[in-house]
Amino acid sequence: MTTQTMTAQTFAALPPIRMETSSPSHPLKSLLMTVFVLKILVAAFLIATVSLAPPVSPDAHYTTLASN
Repeated sequence: MTTQTMTAQTFAALPPIRMETSSPSHPLKSLLMTVFVLKILVAAFLIATVSLAPPVSPDAHYTTLASN
């Protein structure tokens, strides 16, 4: 039977602890976020415009064209 010897690591043998630094953000990230926000605002404006439009009742002209 073999005996295993346990050797304790010393602090000098441990690798140094380094703080992880975040990579710098992409230079166009702010432009991308601005475009997304503007697209959402334009879409909300268009949906609000359509929802506020008055309903259209078909005239006799439209019904005669549809029957032909």
